[in-house]
Amino acid sequence: MKIHLAYRNYKPLHDLYRSLLIEPPPQVSYMLPRTLPFVRRFYPLYLMFGDWAPARSLMHLAQHLLFGRAGSDGQADAIHYVQMIPGNVPSKPYVIDFEHAAALANFVHPDEGAKIRILRFLKDDRCRRIIPLTGAARESLLSLFPDLDPETASKVEVIYPALPDYSRLNRERGDGFFPCRDNDTLKFLFVGNDVYRKGLHELMAAFRELEKRYADIELCVVSDAPEPLKKAYPSPRIKHFDPAYPFDPMIEKFYFDCDVLVLPTHCDTFGMAILCALSCGKPVVTTDQFASRELVRDGENGLLVRSERLLLTEVCMPDRAATRAFITREADPLLIEELIDKLGTLCANRNIVKRMSKEASKDFEAAGKFSIGERNRKLTAAYGRCLETDAQSTGVLA
Repeated sequence: MKIHLAYRNYKPLHDLYRSLLIEPPPQVSYMLPRTLPFVRRFYPLYLMFGDWAPARSLMHLAQHLLFGRAGSDGQADAIHYVQMIPGNVPSKPYVIDFEHAAALANFVHPDEGAKIRILRFLKDDRCRRIIPLTGAARESLLSLFPDLDPETASKVEVIYPALPDYSRLNRERGDGFFPCRDNDTLKFLFVGNDVYRKGLHELMAAFRELEKRYADIELCVVSDAPEPLKKAYPSPRIKHFDPAYPFDPMIEKFYFDCDVLVLPTHCDTFGMAILCALSCGKPVVTTDQFASRELVRDGENGLLVRSERLLLTEVCMPDRAATRAFITREADPLLIEELIDKLGTLCANRNIVKRMSKEASKDFEAAGKFSIGERNRKLTAAYGRCLETDAQSTGVLA
């Protein structure tokens, strides 16, 4: 079965879908559109004018012309739309996934016209599965359409992203991997750009206090952190790296070399760094927001910290303007206090890190919710619906 992956192909397919290409469902092959990097040059205009009604209409047309023609050549059996809808409902059967319902509106304010287009796309008989990537994503869809009709709701099924069980693969390789090394420096890792949104300034403020108490800790930061932020928290125990590493080197050089990933984000619809760390057997400390409880089991494979500033808690359908206004360089005192407390506990008791490390990769084992086998089983069923001749067939609300 040939599935055309349709996405905003001005840049390569996001790493969240990388394992689809490495280990696709049985009997499935994916067709990817050609990358259009020149379109990225217009992104600053989108940031400036995307909330303006005429600009939204122009983007809607451009998206249809550039990214919405997947499968139009007749070679694909079905289309898998990745976090987007095209300008018009396609003639082929299709499924659609999303991290947050706002992605279906290009993360601009969904006016009534946008809602009508999205709903028409979801209700059409050719739409065979609606795939939120988390339970939180499903709730965002129901918040956007609280009166979703039963027939459309029956298409909704949560299918989590997946990664290989890197922890198991590394142990089987026999190169001496241990989740946490006694008597070594405890290494914290931060991975992510847009650093004020992801809470790097709060983490560095907390680390400054922690390094006064503990001589054997280190923070590794892989990001595009601006120089003023680096200079505000100078420390020989904070190592900065530019985000210029491909996926596999990132896994080997950073995730396996750390003890704990810390991502105190103020706004994340998923958090690929969290998935990478857990698959490598590394516990995660992150904020209790949106889908984080579906990834991190507090006290088992990581710790959740509180913050007074969580965009997806405060705003049901965040658009770019709301996000720009919300994300500032102002630090949240509660988050800093929480990080000092929770990370301090790990510094003082390395056995907690060991215990959590043993739990970290369990969801990537066979039949685990983030395992490739479980993801492929559910996608096989979803794609199978695209081959059914009865377009009115129903599913089960997850």
